Amino acid sequence: MDGIFRAIDLFAGIGGIRLGFKEAFNDEIEFVFSNEIDPYCCQTYKANFGDDPLGDITKINPNSIPDFDILLAGFPCQAFSIAGRKEGFDDTRGTLFYNIAKILDAKKPMAFLLENVPHLMNHDKGRTFQIIRDILEEDLNYNIHYIILNAKNFGLPQNRPRIFIVGFKQNLRFTFPKPTNEVIKLEEILEDKVDESYYLSQQYLNGLKKHRARHEAKGNGFGYVVVSRNGIANAIVLGGMGKERNLVKDKILTNCWKREGDNIQLRNNEGIRKMTEREWARLQGFPETFTFPVAKTRIYRQLANSVSVPVISAIAKEILKSLTENIIEKKPILNTNEKHAIDLLLTMFRRKKFTHSGKKMKSSIYSIIKNYALRIDDIDEILNILFKLKLIERLEKDKLYFNKKLLSINTETEFKKLIYDSFFDGKPISTTIEQYI
Repeated sequence: MDGIFRAIDLFAGIGGIRLGFKEAFNDEIEFVFSNEIDPYCCQTYKANFGDDPLGDITKINPNSIPDFDILLAGFPCQAFSIAGRKEGFDDTRGTLFYNIAKILDAKKPMAFLLENVPHLMNHDKGRTFQIIRDILEEDLNYNIHYIILNAKNFGLPQNRPRIFIVGFKQNLRFTFPKPTNEVIKLEEILEDKVDESYYLSQQYLNGLKKHRARHEAKGNGFGYVVVSRNGIANAIVLGGMGKERNLVKDKILTNCWKREGDNIQLRNNEGIRKMTEREWARLQGFPETFTFPVAKTRIYRQLANSVSVPVISAIAKEILKSLTENIIEKKPILNTNEKHAIDLLLTMFRRKKFTHSGKKMKSSIYSIIKNYALRIDDIDEILNILFKLKLIERLEKDKLYFNKKLLSINTETEFKKLIYDSFFDGKPISTTIEQYI
C-alpha cells in the first residue's frame, strides 16, 4: 500500500500503543479516532498528542467512526457466557471485546493489534481465548497470529510479559519481532537525585518487614521486595503492591532521624525508597519529553495500566513490513470440521486432557467440547478426521485410543508439528503452523 495508513486507538489509556506505532511508522500513519473513558488518562493523552479521546466505547456507533486501516486496542480481560456459543460474536455481548468485534465487522480494516495480560490464554480455563479466536478467525475472517512477549527482552529493565494478537484481512506474511536481548540494568534508569518524600518512613518499613515475616512463616511468598540495582524490576502494577514489590536501595539520608513531633515522618535509616513516577515511565519506555499533567497517584496508575512502548514499536515495524511488502502466503484450505479437529487437539494438549482412553476417552472429548466452548456439532465427523490422520485409533466399537506418538510429546511446538505432518503430509509450507490453528 502507498500513502499514509489511518489508525484508530481504542482503550487508548495514555497513548502507549499510539506512541509505539508513531515510532515505527513515522510519517506513514495518521490517527483518525481515539477513545478512552478515564478522564484523567484523557488529560495525559491530550497533553502529549493534542487529541481528547474521552468517550464511552459502548455508546459509539461503529459506522460513525472514520474509515481506517489499522485498529489498535489494549482491552480488558473479561469472561464470556458460553450458553449460546453458536451465536458468533453476539456471544460476547456485554463485554468490551464485543465492541471491538462490532467495529471490526462494520469497518473491516486491513489489520489490527490487540494487547492483553498473558492470563488471557488461560482465563476461564481457556474458554475466553478460544472464543476470541473463533470470533476473529471464523466470524470476522481474519488471519491471526499471537504470542507472549516480555518487555525485559526489548531493552527495558522490567519483567512484563503480555500477549499480543495481530490480525490481517489477507493472509499476509508476518513474523513477530525477535527479542533484542539488550541487557539494561535497573540502575541505568534510576534518577540521581530523589526527593526525600519517596523514602519510606521507618515505621512503614518495619511494618513491611513484619508482614513479610508472617507470610514467610506460613510458606507464602508475599511481601515487599527491594530489587537489585544490577537486575530488573518486577512488573509494575496497580496499588501499593506495585510499589512495594519494586523498592530500591538508595543513598541513606543524612537527616533520616528527626525529632518526634516533626511534621515529616521519620525516614528509614537503610535508604529504602519507592521508585519515582519518571522511573516508572522509563520502565515502560516512555521518552523524557512525555508529560503527565495529573497528580502523582494518577501517574502511577496510568503507567501501571500502560504498555511497554519498545515492544509495541517492534511489533508495529513488523506490521508495517507486512502491509508494505504485501506478500500473500499460500494457505491450505481446511474445511470447518478440520479446523475444529485442530482446535480440539490443541485444547486437549494445553489442558492436559490426554489421560483418558478406551470408553472414557469419548466422554472426555464431549466434556471438553462443552466446557471449553469449542464450536463442534458433529463429533463423529471430527473423530473420523482424526482416524484418517491416524491421530486416534479404534480397537473396538466405541473404544478409542490416542496415537502413541501423540502421548509421548512434551512441548506444544512438537505437538503442532505432528498435527502439521498429519494434515499436510509433511510438505514444506512457507508459513508457520500458528497460521492454521
